[in-house]
Amino acid sequence: MSDNSRVNPGRDSALGSARAAHSAPSYRVDLWETVPPATAAFLRQQGAMRRHRDGATLAQRGQALSAVLVVAEGRLRAVMRGIDGEEHLIRWIETGEAVGVGAVLSAVPMQADLVASGDCKVLWIPGADFIRAIRDNAEAGLAVARFLGSRLTEMLDHVAAQAYASVEDRVRSALVHLAVENGQPLGDGRIELRMTQEDLSRAVGASRQRVNEALKELERKGEIAMGYRRIVVTPARAP
Repeated sequence: MSDNSRVNPGRDSALGSARAAHSAPSYRVDLWETVPPATAAFLRQQGAMRRHRDGATLAQRGQALSAVLVVAEGRLRAVMRGIDGEEHLIRWIETGEAVGVGAVLSAVPMQADLVASGDCKVLWIPGADFIRAIRDNAEAGLAVARFLGSRLTEMLDHVAAQAYASVEDRVRSALVHLAVENGQPLGDGRIELRMTQEDLSRAVGASRQRVNEALKELERKGEIAMGYRRIVVTPARAP
């Protein structure tokens, strides 16, 4: 098979289609819907609820984390910073999602910064209590194992997406992923993403100018519609 005949998963997947959105896997895991009710009740009881202002840094890359964090309201963003201090968006952590599980279980430093993306409330569960909860309940342990497996697969998908040759392909791939993970269905096949072009440039790892050019091309093709601080992913056109 020649190189020209290979399928490019970024270019050949219709960005805005319900078909693409539903076939793309979702890696969002709501902790409270995953662990047994008794485990959830125990973790809620042991945790401390804290409020964080927009832009507050909850944890830094290289820092040991002694608690598992569960978003109660709002959302966090996991970012890595370049030498120049620029953020590279890894993912958003939405309400119900947990972060820091791997750091607590493996006693390894955080691999990304955690930053409040808007004002938010976060439940801080002491690591020792989290470990005790899953050690004492096999079902809870399996739930956490599935969670970690999902995170690993997501990380590999993220690495693969960054390997796409063109910025347009990387933007398309990022929008598909974000639409599945963080989008709001509008009821007519479209999915709305509340994000800025700066957010997207951080997710793609390209300049805002190049991302803007790619977005304009995708809009010209009818794959997206852009608005103020939002991008609407549109249904695929009939083949």
